[in-house]
Amino acid sequence: MCRPVHFAVVYAINPWMRPDLPVDRERAVRQWELLRQTYLDLGHRVDLLDPVPGLPDMVFAANGATVVDGRVLGARFRHP
Repeated sequence: MCRPVHFAVVYAINPWMRPDLPVDRERAVRQWELLRQTYLDLGHRVDLLDPVPGLPDMVFAANGATVVDGRVLGARFRHP
């Protein structure tokens, strides 16, 4: 996971991104902390990446997938 201290929406690559609306970074950090703590409380190991200025998308996982019963279920993110 990567703390969202540099998270911003500076361009739109899908219909849900709104560069004209500012990101509430304090809220994003609070939500991130809650998610991280939830994973830890559930017994998961959480690896952290250092956030890098100028790379606002580091907060998102690339190539999302999950493993169920030894099978990888890959995500297919699409928009209309």
